[in-house]
Amino acid sequence: MKRTLDNARAIVQEILEDIEKRSNAARLDGAAFDDFQARLRRVEDDVSLECLRGIPRKYMTMIRDKIGAEIIAAVEPGKLGAVFGSRDRIRQAYQKITILLEKYNHALKIAQDSLTEIDRLKFVQKEMAESQIANLQELELFEQSMRHIQWLVDIQLEPFEKAMSRIINFLNARHFEVYLFDDDKFLTTNLNTDGKIFIYNKQQEESPELPHAVDAPTFQEVQETIYEVPLTVEGRQIGHCRILCTKTPDFDRDIWIKKVDFVTPVAARIIEANQNRLLAAKVYTDDLTQLYNKRKLNEQMGRLFKQFKTGQKKLFVAMIDIDKFKSLNDTYGHPVGDQVLKKVAQLIRDGVPYAYRYGGEEFCAVFYGYEKQVVLDTMENLRRKIETTSFAIDGLEHPITVSSGIAEFEVSMHAVMDAIDRADKALYVSKEDGRNRCTYYDDIKDRYLADANRLRHRNLMLEEEVELLRQELSGIKGGKSR
Repeated sequence: MKRTLDNARAIVQEILEDIEKRSNAARLDGAAFDDFQARLRRVEDDVSLECLRGIPRKYMTMIRDKIGAEIIAAVEPGKLGAVFGSRDRIRQAYQKITILLEKYNHALKIAQDSLTEIDRLKFVQKEMAESQIANLQELELFEQSMRHIQWLVDIQLEPFEKAMSRIINFLNARHFEVYLFDDDKFLTTNLNTDGKIFIYNKQQEESPELPHAVDAPTFQEVQETIYEVPLTVEGRQIGHCRILCTKTPDFDRDIWIKKVDFVTPVAARIIEANQNRLLAAKVYTDDLTQLYNKRKLNEQMGRLFKQFKTGQKKLFVAMIDIDKFKSLNDTYGHPVGDQVLKKVAQLIRDGVPYAYRYGGEEFCAVFYGYEKQVVLDTMENLRRKIETTSFAIDGLEHPITVSSGIAEFEVSMHAVMDAIDRADKALYVSKEDGRNRCTYYDDIKDRYLADANRLRHRNLMLEEEVELLRQELSGIKGGKSR
């Protein structure tokens, strides 16, 4: 680091000397030159007087605007103290830069009336950039660092998942896990992602123990690199992250760790800024399938139902149920059932616009702004996709099918549940007709109403029979008592 700063100091000194040489070489004739020099001396005297007790804020602002905040950071006392020797020397360096900038500003103002001087200044500027900076490796690395800083600024303005994806790509990581302290100061797994799929509040089924806190970087390197780093914001640890990176022949551990250390502080701020989002994901996400849960369905359907009531777009709901799932669970156990649920959930998520786990083996799909035929075709394609997908678990193939019921919202409906009830009734008909099929409510509502009437009639007859039996029993009891 000191060697790089020494080189940077030498480069800066060479540039300053070259500026002075070029300025001295550009001679003006007669009184104009004398007047120009006198003005520059006055500028230097004025700046030196103002800088006797330190560099005024206006000059520091000017230096940042003209040279860049990165140069200011490079000459901070803590970084260049060993190079310049003392704070006074650093102040002198700032003062000299300020004088040069003020001279430049003054000369530029005078040069507005002279095309020759403007061309000369542009030529000097171009010559400086091309001859003193372009071919210096240290400054190229410095420019790269500045691009990284700009990149860090940019990702903080990105949506959360896009920002995290860019961080993962920057680190060439295979996986990124986030552990945050909850209100009771226990660590919980709040995020698990490869940059493409984001899993919130993942449960560690294979390890019931609570994750341990990491307050210092730890490095493991076997077949892949695992690096755990504390997430700290303004001296306060909010948790830690675990970064997994596949080792490649050209993998440089030291450079990679520097990249991690470079990006982690900003990642911590992004994660903290989106902590409410992570906590909300716990409330609205089903742990097993990572689909939105029934609570999220109710909230979103409430909003969509209000929008639907304006009459702008159509709204459909489909209830989906895995066929004979209870038998599968009872025969092969819950671990196999859970694997089936997760795989079916993934297929549903990929196949419909909005997917939810309604409860147990039942799911819900919502279509807003789609025509009826598109909805029916989509659900039929999903049914076929699940039917033809292999569900091989522990070497055993499990044939899986689903049944579904579909219903359209109507303006006359007063509540979301009206359409969901209709979809449930259509689902019941799919089951009754042999399973592994999709049923649209409007196609079976007459049949359903007829069945309902038959059931009501049968219930009345049963009630009458029960009443007769009750009367007969009462009579028998009365006879015995006499």
